[in-house]
Amino acid sequence: MYTPTETIEYEVDHLVIGAGVVGLAIAERLSARGSGSTLLIDKNPVAGQETSSRNSEVIHAGLYYPVDSLKTKLCIRGNELMYDFCEKYNVEHRRTTKWVVGQNDADLEYLEALSKKAHSLLYPTKRMPGPPAFMLTEDQMLAQEPHVKGKAALVSPRTGIVDTYGLMHMLEARIQDHGGDIVFQCEVVDMERLYPIVEREAEEQEEQAHGELLAIGLQSGKGGFKVEMTSPAGRVTVKAATVINSAGLHADKVYNLLRSQPLSSRSPASEAQVEFGRSSKNSATPLAPLKLRYCKGHYYGYSGPALASRLIYPNLASLGTHLTLDLAGRMRFGPDVLYIDRLDDYAIDPSTVGSPASLELVAQVVGSYLRSVNPSLLYADYAGIRPKLAGPGEPFRDFIIHHHNGFVNLVGIESPGLTSSLAIAEYVETMLY
Repeated sequence: MYTPTETIEYEVDHLVIGAGVVGLAIAERLSARGSGSTLLIDKNPVAGQETSSRNSEVIHAGLYYPVDSLKTKLCIRGNELMYDFCEKYNVEHRRTTKWVVGQNDADLEYLEALSKKAHSLLYPTKRMPGPPAFMLTEDQMLAQEPHVKGKAALVSPRTGIVDTYGLMHMLEARIQDHGGDIVFQCEVVDMERLYPIVEREAEEQEEQAHGELLAIGLQSGKGGFKVEMTSPAGRVTVKAATVINSAGLHADKVYNLLRSQPLSSRSPASEAQVEFGRSSKNSATPLAPLKLRYCKGHYYGYSGPALASRLIYPNLASLGTHLTLDLAGRMRFGPDVLYIDRLDDYAIDPSTVGSPASLELVAQVVGSYLRSVNPSLLYADYAGIRPKLAGPGEPFRDFIIHHHNGFVNLVGIESPGLTSSLAIAEYVETMLY
């Protein structure tokens, strides 16, 4: 059998690492510019094989995170862009609405506060001219959803579901239509910067013509990165003017390949200093070392008829196991939360998670807000793994989206990453251009 011995070399303007839904959205956005070449790579044989294909497929409204966080801003913008994209390109989706159900007085206080937050954040749009949230009484709930139980519910009219695979396939097709390239089974193993970091005075001049510099950076010798990767064809070297790290569960490893090199003559800032100064086009300092936590979540299917016609969430102050629907109207429950050490552990253990005792417990949890759940009709369906920055019991951590001299780093892109994906792509483009 022939074994390649020579390194294959390519040059591109934009190298996007990771073909999950966020990487696909970024590559689609950059390739659509019509100037400069875009290459999207992934270590798996097809797109979206990890977090993107193992989630609830919910289009979120953007209500649950701190007001000034990227999660809130990008989710709200992404909600609008997602419905636009799905309607324009016939990606199957449905605006189902969502109820957040309260069981006691403390829950109702929380829901009232969430309603006020929705009205302060979400403005009427042409598609959704009505109120962004409103309350239902117990009697109103029973009239619409007789199996749902609670003292009141907050309705989120902008919440929906989307065919994630259909979305990713459309993004993939559009990348290729724009002249971009997608290569699978390519895994990044090394990366180095090809030029020294300029000081601030030079940076200011560079930013005035940033787009032009990106396009000619490699040819002029003034910018770029050398990225080494393995592939079925052998060793591959890509020289890229810009690199976008959208590697999901592997994003910290990709980033740490580069950050071990000297990136700046300045003293590095702390992660917190940089993370919350990330709105600038080009941050002066790199992030601190990063380590992701792997959070496994199991989803449970239900073989009986659906007991609700919309998404039902328990009081999200405590983020319980919630009810979502697929586009065929089937119910599923989840995800639960289990921190693990391996990022490839998608196994469903029938002796634990899938055992009758475990399913009985799931039925009890779901039964706190849904009547008539039959434990014998529940089954452990699939599992996903979320790339979290926060460990168990740790406080809220925002998305990290950070640009440093042509290297854009996206880390901790978990929920609401699917909803935010098109807005993240828009945000990255503004960072680069």
